[in-house]
Amino acid sequence: MLKLTLLEISMMVSILGTFSILLISELSEVELQEIKDLKKDQLETRIKIQGKLLATRETPGLYILTITDNTAVIPVIIFKEDELELEKNKQFIVTGKLTEYKNELEIIAEEITEND
Repeated sequence: MLKLTLLEISMMVSILGTFSILLISELSEVELQEIKDLKKDQLETRIKIQGKLLATRETPGLYILTITDNTAVIPVIIFKEDELELEKNKQFIVTGKLTEYKNELEIIAEEITEND
């Protein structure tokens, strides 16, 4: 009886601890980085950049934005959900996951906001 209760308590604490860590990591603020400082050892982590929109390309399933912060250029991928209307040469803050495609870094956007 006592062993079963201890097991139940330890399982609940483990589950709550894991959930808390996931929640904190998801809600924590991501620091702004320069594009030139993004490295492959950061793959699959959340990053935030600020830069100017140089170009937008549309494909059947996604938009590909080209963003520069005057240190480098990086593609930003947005999966299509709604029509996207972003103005070239405007400043944006992009938060997303750093990934690699054809041996080049790119960002899968989670959030894009205009930076006035």
